[in-house]
This record gives sequence, structure tokens and C-alpha cells, in this order.
Amino acid sequence: MANKVVLSNIDYNTIEHKEDISIREKLDAIPKFKSFMMNTICALREKYISIKFAGNGVHVTQECLPDLHAQLSNVCKTIGYDSVPDFSLMWNYYITAGTEGANKPHITAMSGAIDLLNEDELSFLLGHEIGHQTCGHKPYHMFLETLYMPLINTVPGGKIWIGLVRSTLLNWYRYSDFTADRIGLLACQDLNAALTTMIKMSGMPKKYISSINVNSFIKQSQEFDEMYSGITGNLINYVSINTAFNPWLVARAAEVYRWYKSGDYENIIHSNR
Repeated sequence: MANKVVLSNIDYNTIEHKEDISIREKLDAIPKFKSFMMNTICALREKYISIKFAGNGVHVTQECLPDLHAQLSNVCKTIGYDSVPDFSLMWNYYITAGTEGANKPHITAMSGAIDLLNEDELSFLLGHEIGHQTCGHKPYHMFLETLYMPLINTVPGGKIWIGLVRSTLLNWYRYSDFTADRIGLLACQDLNAALTTMIKMSGMPKKYISSINVNSFIKQSQEFDEMYSGITGNLINYVSINTAFNPWLVARAAEVYRWYKSGDYENIIHSNR
């Protein structure tokens, strides 16, 4: 793993996907939406999360799994995130991680991510999660996730907000991942590592991992962009947004590759050398 450029001079507002920013601004302009989100849903979820993680998973600390804790600390340092989030592992062989909590974030990675990703790939995954936190995504994520939980039915006014913001939040969620992928790339500073992470997450069998063809995946992502443009593409995007909680990985690969090729990534790295 090559030494990383520490990004001490970075403005995350310039990294965020423009639709990520635009849609959040529209949501925040809805009267009483943000106060309802922060004071009810997020407050309840924060309390639940503190209890949940006290008794679940393996906590990653300087004493327990110190190598993983050091890697998370290095990722935070690389992308200029001041504190190191709580971190734990749970048993599942999906290659994934998630963050809960807006005020006191807690990253949970699955065992499959630790076993099947190399160090740079895991840095991309952790950087992606910290990116959501850095850009203020988590309150909106927690609100959206709660729309699918029984908890929403116990909150006064919860059902009304489902009808008002569900479609907009689902549309925004994919753009928040596009932003977080950019920060994941800045964390690992290796486009191939970002793409091989997505290839593995997409379903690459373990026995074929040594023969991953990144160029082929880039070609697939470019073909996806070309194939699903125009009216048909808009329809497919609408269906994918409203039936999948996360954006398709090929679409994410196309977007992070496009951002890398735009020169913005290299400009950020160069300005911090």
C-alpha cells in the first residue's frame, strides 16, 4: 500500500455531487421537515443505536483488532476527519459496511468485507462510510431507513411524512452514494481499488478474485451509461430508485470513474501535496 497524501486542505462542498446538494436543499426548504427529522426520528434512533451496539458485534478498538482500528484511524487522517468513529464487526459474508448515528456515528462492517477486501479496498469502503458522515448525510439516511420500520407508525405525523418525502429521499439516496464514493476514492487513492471493491460487491466469486478484469468492468459501466440514456433511461432509473435501496453498483462505478477522469480527483490530490 503506497503512502497516502493527507488531505488537510479540502472543501467537501466542492466534492459533493450537485444533485446530492440540490435535493437536500429542496428537502430542507419543506416547512418543519428538518426539525421533525432531527427532533423525533433521529433522536429516537440515536438512543436505540447506543443500546444496540452495546450488546451486539465485536468492537474494534486499540486493544481488540488493533490493526483494523489503526486502518480506520489512518483513513480518518487521510481524508481530514477529526475523530475516529466507533467501529464493530458482525458475521455475514456480504461485502458491505454501514454507519448509524448522526451525533455519535458507529460503523459496522461485515466479516466478508474484512476477509475478501485487501487493505486499499477496505480503505475505500471505510472512506465511503466516513464520507456520508462528513457530508451530513446520516440524518437523512436514518429518516429514510425508518420509513421501512414499525417505528414510523408510532411517531406522530410519521405517516404524513412518508407520502411527502419518500420518493424524493429515495432519489437523493443514490446521489449521496455517488458523493461518498468520491470520498472513498480519496481515502484509498487508487481508482483500481475503488473499482475492484465494487466488482467484488457485485458478485465476483471468491475463486475468481485473482482474475478480476477492471477494464472489462469499466467498459460495462460505460455501456450502461450509453444504453440507458434518454426517456428509456429515465424510466429505468425511476424503477431502480423505487425498488432498490442502494444504487446499482455498475452505475456507481460509472459515476466514480467519470469523476476521476474529470480531473477533480487529481486536482484535490495535487493541491494537498
